[in-house]
Amino acid sequence: MRRLLILAVALVAILGVLAPPALAQAPAPKVTITGLIDQVGTYTKNMSQYDGNININRDRQLYGRTRGRFDVIGEVGKAKAVLGLEIDSYWGQTGFTDSNNGPGWQCSSVNGSCASGAVGSGAESSFDLNTDTQGNIQVKWLYTEFPLPLVPLNSVVRLGAQPFGTAATYKLATYANGDFPGVNLVVDLAPGAKLNLTYVAVDEALTGSRDATFFPLNFPGAASANGKCEPALSNTTAPCIPQSRGDNFAVIASFEMSPFKGLDVKPMYSYFFASGQTSAAARQGRGGVVIASSISGATGAQTNGAFNPISAAAGGNNRGDGAGAQEHRHTLGVDARFTAGPFSLQPTVLYQFGTREAYVQNAAYGAVGSKAEADISAWLIDVRAGFNVGPLSFGALVAWTSGDPAKNNPYQKIGYFQPLDTDTGYLADWGTQIMSLGIDYYQGSISMNQAGLSEGVAIGYDKYGRIVTGVKAAYALTPAFTVGTGVTATWTDKSVDTDGFLVTNGGLQPQFFCRKTGQGCRPEGDSDYLGTEFNVAATYRFAPGLALDLAGGYLFTGNAFAHRYVGAQYNAVPPVQNDRGVKDVIIGTARVRYQF
Repeated sequence: MRRLLILAVALVAILGVLAPPALAQAPAPKVTITGLIDQVGTYTKNMSQYDGNININRDRQLYGRTRGRFDVIGEVGKAKAVLGLEIDSYWGQTGFTDSNNGPGWQCSSVNGSCASGAVGSGAESSFDLNTDTQGNIQVKWLYTEFPLPLVPLNSVVRLGAQPFGTAATYKLATYANGDFPGVNLVVDLAPGAKLNLTYVAVDEALTGSRDATFFPLNFPGAASANGKCEPALSNTTAPCIPQSRGDNFAVIASFEMSPFKGLDVKPMYSYFFASGQTSAAARQGRGGVVIASSISGATGAQTNGAFNPISAAAGGNNRGDGAGAQEHRHTLGVDARFTAGPFSLQPTVLYQFGTREAYVQNAAYGAVGSKAEADISAWLIDVRAGFNVGPLSFGALVAWTSGDPAKNNPYQKIGYFQPLDTDTGYLADWGTQIMSLGIDYYQGSISMNQAGLSEGVAIGYDKYGRIVTGVKAAYALTPAFTVGTGVTATWTDKSVDTDGFLVTNGGLQPQFFCRKTGQGCRPEGDSDYLGTEFNVAATYRFAPGLALDLAGGYLFTGNAFAHRYVGAQYNAVPPVQNDRGVKDVIIGTARVRYQF
């Protein structure tokens, strides 16, 4: 695939060289800047983005923050280059380090130890007194876009760091959303027919595991040499993490057609390949399967991931990179949108299949360190409908994504759907403020610090899948002022083992010991109800480019969100008072957005 990509880019370059010189005078360059600035104030109760547990109801916060997004667009004729920049900062100093020295992170040049303070959810920095803030500019986009020369069909190619847009589906974040590095080609085949081809560079192996000399974490007496994880003066394995990512990639092909006015249909196919560790956007920890190895900075103790284990007993090798664990994931489906007068319908159906290799890390699922292959078979169905009557609009949602039962062996079968990248955005366009991202898009999509539990990221809830139903209504009191409300109920497809516990980078580990006796027992599902959220919102467009958004949400939390407070099996740590039960979640947000 990498050779094909190089060949394609070379072909584009050659075609550009062979293109005949323009006879007319070249168009004058044009530069524009577009963007937005959000000023946000939010109150949350029990959102649990920091403590990772909604059982206790001890976390509250009230804060202000600023986000700026700026796109610099340079155009010459039909060709253009885009630089997208973003700044995210909370109001007031956060963390141990002054904002002028960095985003809440400080390392010692003497012993290499690091200390970090808290930064606000979703941000990299904060504005302190005098607001001299460093290390907080994100480069979001950097791409060039131009018509493909010497091609009879109208074709536009885009190269570099760019947005997914509608490369996979019309609907937001059902498979690919956010940004990626790679190539996108759009070909207009005929009026109402368009081909969209995308290559996504997910991970880069560089020169492979020999890069260990640049990437390990080293501790006293440990280092890397000869491209291996080994102490400098001996040949025994040492605690370090080398380059353990393959040349991982994805391709997306979709075909847009409009058979008649009011109907748009987009069939799509995608192939995702991963060797070893890969991006947590494409593969989240679920069901206790740890997706990335880690080492304690204090003790050097190792936690082995299923895809890049460090120790030999866990499946690692003398390079420590768990080479050879490959995933082949195929996604096939169709997205459509239909409009007839005041009625609209947007159905999406996606099916996923393939295989995933991993090194078993839990004796309950097989011999630890042995290599296993799981079959992938999963579904996502999302259907939304709308109806407008003058200033009044109604919406309805039914969505289902498949899951696995608590007792399922994740090294043999994967029945949960995995998007390529949602950028936390699934259902962010629905209106919920807690279960998905809302007006304050740095809260919501409740996840307890685990991406695999987040509706916005994983779509499903851990390995258990998800079922969502909801209705909403909005009324435009004036062209500038709109109010709305909605109610959304959520379940899991398979019942959650609420005796399970959170594992770093691994989601919810099912419980293999009985709560009452501490003896071995098979994991069982206890609850499938995640909760019901009520939300209200209002938008007032009070000046050109300026809008005030107000929103609130209350989640009546269901017991499927429950899990052990203590991260251990019952035979190791008996039940404690905070192990079970859940508390409700509240959010209220005000935002002023200036868009230009």
